Amino acid sequence: MINIATGDGYFPFVDSSFMYGGWSKALLEAIFSEMAVKAHFEVLPWDRGLKWTQEAKLFGAFPYIKSPERSEHFLYSQPINFVPIRLYVAQDSRIDTIEKVRGKRLCIPHGYSIGAAEQSVIERFAMTVNRAKDGLGCVGQVQRGWSDAGLTNGYIKATKLHKTDGPYGPIKIFPEELSTEPLYFVMSKSYPHAQEWINKFNVALEQLVAKGQKQQIDKVFIEALTGN
Repeated sequence: MINIATGDGYFPFVDSSFMYGGWSKALLEAIFSEMAVKAHFEVLPWDRGLKWTQEAKLFGAFPYIKSPERSEHFLYSQPINFVPIRLYVAQDSRIDTIEKVRGKRLCIPHGYSIGAAEQSVIERFAMTVNRAKDGLGCVGQVQRGWSDAGLTNGYIKATKLHKTDGPYGPIKIFPEELSTEPLYFVMSKSYPHAQEWINKFNVALEQLVAKGQKQQIDKVFIEALTGN
């Protein structure tokens, strides 16, 4: 039995209130089944799960984005999911087209690594970065006007992002998909035979693709998310 860390509330990839515990979790269960390895998934705070994985206390963790800082300590699998990146602003904001975010303030949660997709948005629109405690904290900043915009994954509806406490209006998400961010299973470089394990993981993922099983899982979730 191996122990794997994940988080919660990262819809639709890992979310205890969503089917099968989320899209990434369903894929990981299928991959480890293909590897004939029994896996226990432990839901932890995101930072703690990554820390314990780095310290080789856990076999691995998911789903995480790639960053230069993390690459010093972790090995990455092939991508398991892709996050469509979109911008949101307050509903009553004067920013009514995506080009008007140029030079504005972008909120990103503390502890959230800025990956290649996020960095491309920051550079494309010459934005400055504000930080908030978490994703809902960024929504609150945008609603209050402390930040001008935030980033969200394209599978989330605007009504899901509305922070209801206080006299603040809803937010609006621009329809343009600005980039996609790959999500990975990660292992500490210090875990015994880590590269061999990552190689086995990738082979199992490729086998699921060859069988069409990954495509079937993806299709179930895409249909649930889009209604198509």
